[in-house]
This record gives sequence, structure tokens and C-alpha cells, in this order.
Amino acid sequence: MHPTVRSQWRAAWWVLLLGLVAVVLFGAAFAVRLSCGLGYCTAPAVRQLLSLDAVGGLPRLFTTGVLAAAGVLAGVRGWSVRGRVRLWWAGVAVTGLVLAVLKSDSALESEASPTETLVLGLAVAVPALALLSGAGRAWGVAGATRVVSAFAGYALTALGLDAFTGLVEAVQDDAGTVSEYSAAFIEELGEALAALAVLAVVRAATAVSRTGR
Repeated sequence: MHPTVRSQWRAAWWVLLLGLVAVVLFGAAFAVRLSCGLGYCTAPAVRQLLSLDAVGGLPRLFTTGVLAAAGVLAGVRGWSVRGRVRLWWAGVAVTGLVLAVLKSDSALESEASPTETLVLGLAVAVPALALLSGAGRAWGVAGATRVVSAFAGYALTALGLDAFTGLVEAVQDDAGTVSEYSAAFIEELGEALAALAVLAVVRAATAVSRTGR
């Protein structure tokens, strides 16, 4: 195996492993929800633990943990540098941790309609990411564009899939149980994988910054 390929594999193995864990975990949660919807429910404790979107359920905790890890990693990187670069990484850390807090609590999702969530999310995400992008370029932060792009991808995935799930639920009479649960599965797994992409990009950016490349 070529040395470059081996190096890339060593850097990416944990991302692939977490991605596999996500697929298995969310797949199991989907199976539990679908079987219950068809009349074959497991124990309440199991349904809560493997709920696709319930607070305290493993799927939501997975996504929350990944976002929190990205925020903490960015904070550690910011602590190791000085000046405006530290301020930029602090902004990334706050972004990751705020997203983790929002994901850990479903209150906002339950109180707002999908349309309201989409509009509010875009109203917050667009200026915040534009500010991070502009500051990253102006201050010469290595990897800034990739980090901001990853957060933008997460925001679009989370908001877009939430709107899609809301649309499916709105036509529930025609869509049916399988379609509704499938939409929820796609939404939650897609958001988890997008969060994992954020963590991977932040990790790579901090590694590049440390080596000075």
C-alpha cells in the first residue's frame, strides 16, 4: 500500500468507524419504531433508549456528542494559539457547542413548525457562517473555508431534512406509517452523518494548523 494511502487511512479510520456505528444505531432505532408502528412493540425502556428523536435516546445523544466533540476540539485548538486566530477558533467552538445544546433539547423543534424552524435556522446560520468565513479569510486561519463549509453542510442537512420530514407528516394520510418513519430515519441519520463530517473537518483543520501546513 502506498505510504500516502496508509497515512490517509490512519487519519480516517475513526470517521469510518463512527459512521458505521451511526448506521447500525439509527438502523436499530428505525427497526424498533417501525415494528412498534406495525403493532409489535418492544419494552418501553428499549423504545426510549432507541428512539430516533427522543431526548435521552441513543441516536440523539450520538449526534449531540459528535457536535460537542467538534466544539471542544475547536476550543482546545483556540487555547493553543493567540490573537485573532484564537478568537476565530473560539467562535467555532461556540458554534459547535450551541448546536450540541440545541440538538440535546427538542423543545424548539416541538414548539415550532418545520417552516418556522427553516426560516429561523437560516436567519441565524447564514450571517453567523458568513462572519466566520470572512474572519477566517481575513485573519489567514488555515482550514477556515473547509470548517465553515462543513458547518454550512450540517445546517443545510438538518434544516432541509427537517422540512422534508414535516412535509411527509403533513400528508400522513397518504404517506402511511412506513413513509413517515422512513422520513424520520433519513432525517436523523443524515443529520448525524453531517455532524460527523463537521467533526472530521475540524479535526483535520486543527491537525493542519499544528503542523503549519
